[in-house]
Amino acid sequence: MNKKLMFALWFGLCVCASAAFQYEVIKGPQGNWNDGGPNNGVYGNSFTVKVTEGSGSIYILDKINNLYSMSGNGELLSLRANMTPGNYGYVTQDGTAVAGDGTTITTYEEQKSQWNDVVTQTGYKIGDFSVGDEVGIWVTNLNDKTGASILDKSNPINSEEMNYRQAFVGTDALGNDLFELTFTDDGAIFFGVYGVESGKPLPGVLVTLLLGSAALGAMGMKKRSVAQA
Repeated sequence: MNKKLMFALWFGLCVCASAAFQYEVIKGPQGNWNDGGPNNGVYGNSFTVKVTEGSGSIYILDKINNLYSMSGNGELLSLRANMTPGNYGYVTQDGTAVAGDGTTITTYEEQKSQWNDVVTQTGYKIGDFSVGDEVGIWVTNLNDKTGASILDKSNPINSEEMNYRQAFVGTDALGNDLFELTFTDDGAIFFGVYGVESGKPLPGVLVTLLLGSAALGAMGMKKRSVAQA
């Protein structure tokens, strides 16, 4: 079998398989002044990730501002949040917070030229999910304050310093949709949402199989979308 035919078969397999795991980000209600008690609001729109087909793993991604310089990417998750195991994860609809185990993947790694830095995007796994699951996302900032994309401040996962969340705030340099959690004195944490189907090769493996093309490493991802609840 020649290389072109092998490439075509691998490419077709990846495209077909990607349709089996689908999810969307659901935009929830607008926060208000009393969400967390008198004069203690959580503003912006809450949001959840809902699996609509199949099963797989969900990751939160670095925001990439600059494709040419790592020093130009000042909002990587590792620079804005505590991304060690146990300090981020997902929240169920009944308020149970589940921590991520520290599993990561590389979804983008490229050096545009010999004069540029290698730019890397990391994904941090929040959990494994199947059709019908709907969860929020929580993180811990560098001052050990936690905040989640759903629930109010009466839940321990939403600290008093968590005061804003937003379901869609534009895209990064790679075209990833961005979502936001913000803390009163410590600023915003931005991230993308990325899914990999159960049993499917992770992005780094796909890149190797598909002739080292970094762009094809995204084949495991269902296109992100934002829907109004």
